[in-house]
Amino acid sequence: MVPLADPTYSRVREKLREDIVSGYFSGGTRLKIAELVNRYGVSQMPIREALQQLQGEGLIVIEPNKGAHVRQIDQSFLENMYDIRQLIEVYLTVRSLRNFQPRDIKELETLHSKYVKAANKSDFNQCLTLNKQFHSVIYKLADNPEGQQILEKHWQLINTLRLTFGYSTERIQKVILEHQDIITAIKDNDPIALEMAAKNHCINAKMDLILKL
Repeated sequence: MVPLADPTYSRVREKLREDIVSGYFSGGTRLKIAELVNRYGVSQMPIREALQQLQGEGLIVIEPNKGAHVRQIDQSFLENMYDIRQLIEVYLTVRSLRNFQPRDIKELETLHSKYVKAANKSDFNQCLTLNKQFHSVIYKLADNPEGQQILEKHWQLINTLRLTFGYSTERIQKVILEHQDIITAIKDNDPIALEMAAKNHCINAKMDLILKL
């Protein structure tokens, strides 16, 4: 049994997500409530809630009268997830341009500087945190909560995948350049350049993670 310090569905969801991404529960595995209760040391309620949450992320399929099973995390899964993210992320990034103020650009530049320092120290956990903060500034300014919610749904999954599989040798340095391109396009108030920078950022992230599987 893997004990959880805080027996809530969110903690169960995180541990179950980690177990799926790491391969402990491989693609196609049936997830039986009783076995999960024993593994995580919680009651059935947080288990069921966690399964519903992970179904929303696309990691689990729940079928009537059959229960839940794990989806295969493969190239097709990642391509589908990132293709949807790209459409929404590029849209929100370009949409945010009309609402950017000097203080917002300053916040992006500050986060970018912190990211560079974390990258130079090979602090990849901090890089993940700062990357999310960087993009969250942009998403909020897009003023589209529904689109932002879809992207937020995938952040924890992407973080877990990155912590499990890591980055290619050159990816972190490319992220630095891509973030700088985004900042430059925003400062220039150039929607075409911003769209290209955001699209390039999404495509490169997808390809790097696929290579690490």
